[in-house]
Amino acid sequence: MTPSTRPRRARRLVLVLLAVMALAVAACGGSKATPTPVPAGPLNLTGTSWLLIKYLSPEGSVYTVPGAVTPQASFTADTMNGNAGCNTFNGPYTLTGENLKVGPIISTKMACPEPGASVENAYLAALNVVDKAALLDNGNLQLWDTEGKTTLEFVKGT
Repeated sequence: MTPSTRPRRARRLVLVLLAVMALAVAACGGSKATPTPVPAGPLNLTGTSWLLIKYLSPEGSVYTVPGAVTPQASFTADTMNGNAGCNTFNGPYTLTGENLKVGPIISTKMACPEPGASVENAYLAALNVVDKAALLDNGNLQLWDTEGKTTLEFVKGT
């Protein structure tokens, strides 16, 4: 290497390192922020349907609903009904502002294979402790328990 090529090579190396560092920083900062509730006025669930995508187990672990299970919820003016993973359910609900009270829930009692049984048990248990509801800025419906933990998260259904 001649003395005149060393500075060019060093500059190229610095530029390459800077580019790699910029990409690394961009990749670290590129994750999506957690969606937040949208204060868009009173929440109205009447006539809506939702597909469950995440749930909090009775033990406190957060799970994503497996693709083989399709729990959902639909709302009329005063009743929530749907499929909990295997069995159907329904029950009354009241929504005042963001305060949501569900139940008592009744459901069919068919034996369910896994993973539907685990999802169903967690879903129905979570409905019993739901305290608040809100739409997130990504359009999802999120329900919380009295301790402020997300218990259920839904995407808009059809």
